Amino acid sequence: MIKKVILSVLLVVMVFVGYKGYKYYAETYKSEVAYAKVSDKIPEIKDATYQDGSVVAGSKTYSYDFDFVKEDGSVQKMEYDLTGESDQLKPLTPGSYVKAEISKKRVTKGPNEISETKIPKNVLNKLHK
Repeated sequence: MIKKVILSVLLVVMVFVGYKGYKYYAETYKSEVAYAKVSDKIPEIKDATYQDGSVVAGSKTYSYDFDFVKEDGSVQKMEYDLTGESDQLKPLTPGSYVKAEISKKRVTKGPNEISETKIPKNVLNKLHK
């Protein structure tokens, strides 16, 4: 009897942990293709910092606020920091379009500049609003 109770509790815990793990994965890493237009104004270049606020030696960052439009037409606002070595970092081209893969929480790949002609029409219409 006690073995059945212990096994039942372990099974419930395993299912719960599996669900939480899947949910974390889906929100953080499962990504979709999305497009955005880069602001016409180049953001201020700043020192790159670690999460604790300390400065990353030799690195700078440009902070962007994007309104990403997914292929299904939904819009997702996200911040993105373009970070690199001080002497090699270049901002995204003002007014250009970018393609990225995004999850609910982060940009997982990109953003990379893309030609306006390669953006689906329904997405482009939303980007022009």
